[in-house]
Amino acid sequence: MRDRPGLRSVCVDCSHPASLARFWAGALGWTVRAYDDEDLAWLESQGLSPETDPSVCVDPPDIGMPTLWFNKVPEEKVGKVRIHLDVNLADVSGFERLIEMGATILEPHPGGHDWTIMADPEGNEFCAFILEEAG
Repeated sequence: MRDRPGLRSVCVDCSHPASLARFWAGALGWTVRAYDDEDLAWLESQGLSPETDPSVCVDPPDIGMPTLWFNKVPEEKVGKVRIHLDVNLADVSGFERLIEMGATILEPHPGGHDWTIMADPEGNEFCAFILEEAG
């Protein structure tokens, strides 16, 4: 339920909301929020389309989790972002999948830790962890 106190959304400033939303939806196994007829009519009235929408939402599989919003800003990313996402990968093939989707590895297993620092297609850093296999 989204009407209770707590974290509602995480918002990411970016240059291309639609493509970055697709990246993160695929990376997390979430979905880009679908446009209904009213949404499409509003976009058209503004001279926009889902591909040029300046604010795109990615919904989690569980209604109790926060959404991710990708919002177009005019300025480019400068420097390190002071907040980032951490993601769990089922196994090492998850790295290949993220790279195929446009991510890059910035620092594999920094300092011997169990995560890898990566960047999404717009250069936003995130950490990727491989889940330990049950044994």
